Amino acid sequence: MENIIADYQDRIFLLLKDDSKETRLIKDILKSPLGLASDIIRFLFEEKFGELKDSLDDIKRFAAGINRSEKLSIYPLASYYPYMFAFHQYFHSSYRARQGKVLEKMLQNILVNYGNCDGVPNKNNDMLTILMDVFDTAEIPKLDLDAMGFNSSENKIILIQIRSRDDTGGTTAKGSLVDMLRALLRINKIPNSDILYLVCVWEPRNSAQKNSTIKKIYSSIQDLITINEKDFSSLAFTPIKLRNRIFIRMVYGIEEISQSLYDWIGSQNKEVLKSIYNIITTVEDWDDLWISYTIASMELENMLLSGNSNIKILNDKYKQVGIDLDFKTYDDLNNSIVDILSRIIILWKENSIPLASTSDRVHYIRDLLFLKACYEKLIRKGIV
Repeated sequence: MENIIADYQDRIFLLLKDDSKETRLIKDILKSPLGLASDIIRFLFEEKFGELKDSLDDIKRFAAGINRSEKLSIYPLASYYPYMFAFHQYFHSSYRARQGKVLEKMLQNILVNYGNCDGVPNKNNDMLTILMDVFDTAEIPKLDLDAMGFNSSENKIILIQIRSRDDTGGTTAKGSLVDMLRALLRINKIPNSDILYLVCVWEPRNSAQKNSTIKKIYSSIQDLITINEKDFSSLAFTPIKLRNRIFIRMVYGIEEISQSLYDWIGSQNKEVLKSIYNIITTVEDWDDLWISYTIASMELENMLLSGNSNIKILNDKYKQVGIDLDFKTYDDLNNSIVDILSRIIILWKENSIPLASTSDRVHYIRDLLFLKACYEKLIRKGIV
């Protein structure tokens, strides 16, 4: 590993980024999955995967075969299984709970920054309070909304329901998209603000599902409206007036979501549309979670099956090099990582990195240094 590679892949670690206005916005949107990345980094550098294994409940230990594997733990594969299962189960259950928060935060930030909204509540109870006032009633049931924006100057409200995709779940799941809308229609009052009920499907993979979803939405509210099913089918192309001051629209994919928000905002400035689209697409470019999760998965296997720990090896080499990471700016940190890396790879004689090419192994060590920098920064902030 003596060859030093000059051209490295770019890395964007939000946990390490300088707090510019744009970065603060993206960090706020990705706060929940960034928290998951921070947890993984802690497990990795403190070697606390055992905490996850010990936290498995009795049902998982029985149904997933954990108890049986521990009885056979003299066999390395059996010994590895409880740790592997616990880590991946923790990651996927935690991520599943967090992914919806990203979409909610993204839309809330767009409404705050570009929607001229003086009310963008992030708690469901606050949303219900606004709706009670708008309909002059206390009878609104406690149903969930993913996002809401209230523009008092133009006396209009947008209510948003989000799904990552609509080709999963049955008719009940599709119908639940308009549970709140149905409840509002049942009040049978004219609201004192114009209301757009916007159904957003993030991933427009299956056009056949679009028609199925529209039909299910229609069947869920048809007894409360006078529109026929044929006219309602234009739901995916334009807002449909259901009652006096109450409209519904359904959009698929990033471009349609951006355009629908722009239309509701009512701005004549095309830069606003561009900014909305940029917010949605910019959050795709970050590396904290995928790198921490992938490396933690590989290192867990390394530690338990091979007895190696590249984290320990890295820390030993880092001490030998005797150069500290430079946290003044993100560019300074990048430069210091490259400098430290160029010295570490000369010292790294262990055959402990499960990647074939020299370039890949060097990038792996570089990613370990980025994760080490994340861990040190989290310590400084008192997060770990």
